[in-house]
Amino acid sequence: MSGPQLPRSALITADHGLSTMVRETLSGPDRVMTVELEINAALHQFGEHQIKSLRALGPEVILLDLETGPELGLQLAQFLLEQNPAQVLIATGPLLSSEQLLHAMRAGISEYLPKPIGVEDLRAAMHRAVNKLRKPGGEQEKIHGRILSFFSPKGGGGSTTLATNLAIVIHRTTHKKTLLVDLDLELGESALVLGIQPRFNFVDFVENFRRMDAGLLASYIERHESGVHLLSAPFQPEKAEAVTAEQIRRILSFLKQHYEYIVVDTPRSFAPPTLAVFEQADLVFIVSNVDLPSLRNVQRGFPMLKKVLSKGEEQLRLILNRYDPDDSISPADVERSLGMKVFWKIRNDYESVMGSVNSGKPIVLNGGSPYTRDVKALASALTGVPLDTKGGRGRILRLLGAPFRAMRRKTAKSEGKGE
Repeated sequence: MSGPQLPRSALITADHGLSTMVRETLSGPDRVMTVELEINAALHQFGEHQIKSLRALGPEVILLDLETGPELGLQLAQFLLEQNPAQVLIATGPLLSSEQLLHAMRAGISEYLPKPIGVEDLRAAMHRAVNKLRKPGGEQEKIHGRILSFFSPKGGGGSTTLATNLAIVIHRTTHKKTLLVDLDLELGESALVLGIQPRFNFVDFVENFRRMDAGLLASYIERHESGVHLLSAPFQPEKAEAVTAEQIRRILSFLKQHYEYIVVDTPRSFAPPTLAVFEQADLVFIVSNVDLPSLRNVQRGFPMLKKVLSKGEEQLRLILNRYDPDDSISPADVERSLGMKVFWKIRNDYESVMGSVNSGKPIVLNGGSPYTRDVKALASALTGVPLDTKGGRGRILRLLGAPFRAMRRKTAKSEGKGE
């Protein structure tokens, strides 16, 4: 179990606390690598002697501490990986600027852990490094993620808030890896709803996609306290022009290999990148308010949607947002007008929802409002996980429709799992 059977690592740090943490993390029976070399020197002291030691060992993984000189450390990282491109390099140190982090990624660093490092974060990074080493052998478990796309035909329809809160509930309900992708690249607001300030965005991801792997993907993803991950839209609208439909197709295909659920918030347009999302999606949710302008836009968009969806109307689901049973237009009126069944209704809870957005605290994390209950019920229906409710109301597994249930059974069978 020890010695040559485990990947060999080298640690470069002048931080005795970090050195102790690494040794302790890799001392138990569940260790994933061994530390065969420690170079306890500041980066400005690094020279030919240390280079020779590294060359003699040939470690598969290098843990590099940039604290004593980030710029020197990045130059060293680039040099080491040029000497041996097969190495996996994990770096740590002070909080870096966005420019420095991009420099680190371009230098070949798989991921960067700002100090102070938690033991679990360090252990997880080591596991990812070992998985990256094993990748050519095809030993990693494959993930076949589902893409759920949310589209509103009119501004203010609430699709961003719904997609964001639903992604959180799906993750917390299923305990599976869930990614929220904000593809409203001009005016996306998912980060605002989550109350976080992303360091990177989807355009940065596109620019570095040619060398993307699981380790580098982790560097671009924002982790929300709820456990959901976010790939954010850029803050500058002009950056949206850099993304093509073909890039969207390739990136979504890549993300499906790393996340079980991918919730995509799309812009209010039928531009090629948006249509590319619809092509890749397992389900496309049309989120509409119950008013004539919204419903008219839904009707106008149907021909375009049906043209790009591989299974046509089977992939479409209509959600009525801000639903009020006292509205002059009833769900039955909507169904007659559109020729399409209403899949779900989200009750009107405008004040609570806007309060959560303005405070940067997703509403599903704050009590049991009517909106939260409806979103949780929707997540239960989509995932097949029974809703845990009080008072015997746990029978909330609503109808997904026979086509989608058949698709879920087919997917489970192809993965060798039961329904």
